[in-house]
Amino acid sequence: MAYIGVSNDTDSEKAGREAARTAKNQFKNKETTSWVLAFCGGRHGPDRILSGIRSELGDIAIYGGATAGIITNDSLGYTGYECGLAVFTSAFPAPGLVVNNNLRDGEFKTGKEIGLALDEITVEGDTVLIFYTNLRSIPPPVLYTGSTLIDGLYAGLKKGALNIIGSGLLGDFSFSPSFVFDGCKTVEHSVIGIVIPGGLTPHTRIMHGCKPISSFKEITRIDGPVLYELDGRPATDVFSEMLGIDSKELCNSKKPFIVTLGKKYGEPYAPFNEQMYVNRLIIDSNPEEGSVTIFEADFQQGDMVQVMSRDNHLMVESVGSGTAELIENTDLGNSEFALYIDCAGRASGFSGSEIEEADVVRKTIGKSVPFLGFYSGVEIAPFLGRSRPLDWTGVLTIFTNG
Repeated sequence: MAYIGVSNDTDSEKAGREAARTAKNQFKNKETTSWVLAFCGGRHGPDRILSGIRSELGDIAIYGGATAGIITNDSLGYTGYECGLAVFTSAFPAPGLVVNNNLRDGEFKTGKEIGLALDEITVEGDTVLIFYTNLRSIPPPVLYTGSTLIDGLYAGLKKGALNIIGSGLLGDFSFSPSFVFDGCKTVEHSVIGIVIPGGLTPHTRIMHGCKPISSFKEITRIDGPVLYELDGRPATDVFSEMLGIDSKELCNSKKPFIVTLGKKYGEPYAPFNEQMYVNRLIIDSNPEEGSVTIFEADFQQGDMVQVMSRDNHLMVESVGSGTAELIENTDLGNSEFALYIDCAGRASGFSGSEIEEADVVRKTIGKSVPFLGFYSGVEIAPFLGRSRPLDWTGVLTIFTNG
């Protein structure tokens, strides 16, 4: 079983030490540490976090990285100073690992190299946690595109299906630089793939929170993540019309749009089912060009999409029912660890929701399984036959033994 530790200390080394000590104090009999999954806020000094953890747990492998906030069975916070750990004991062998520090050379190329490396050390059915630094540069925020990275990974991966779950890591809500813990040290512009030891089976549920507020619209001009036209009209005009706000006023507000862009899979006119949508957040706009920048680069010219409302009520409803259903369909008596990867925009401080949806998740789980969650930039999870980067989702995975 994993043991969870958390700290909110503003001193980085003390935070790492306190989180590690909290987890270590739960050890039974003569258990020892095998490896650690660790995430900390971007206001911390990551190397000092690692030093603090190792001062308590010894010279062990630490994987994870930057986060906008931490969620556990007992706590939730996103000040930028949280540190959360899942400490795995000697009952769990150290995971397999691939590391690539060349994201600046291109996401597809890096992804393919990761896929080729994973092909050498995995067998069909293995679970791989993928973490990468989401931010390429600032200002303005320029992101690494997870869709291109994952496309490259599948281009390099030749063997049977893997369970790929993961995240693009962000340091905070203001797009501070992010980092990854590669087992030994802190790295940037990097991707790691952690092959979970055999015997742990993942049970995953994707929770959403958007609903369509428009008819289908055709993407008539797009370049990577920059969307110029919908139905032959400037994208900003379409969004401002939907929201009842002047286009220039909308762009100059410097606030994230309160809508997303959604692509529906399956039968276009089937009844609404949030599980059939991939939604993309809007992170920037250009009033002169009439364009908006979305979080990923996987939408193409000719795609039929809908303007989606980020519905806080639906979001809370989705996590409540989704978490309960996952628990009901999972053998919790045989569970070892739960991991929640939650879009940072879903936090109430960002979304304006009166209820923290992550609170609903952790309270529904209660003490039934050791639980660590963190706020991310992009969530990666299996969807329609392969893993994909997602936006505005919460991805909950419960690992059982066998």
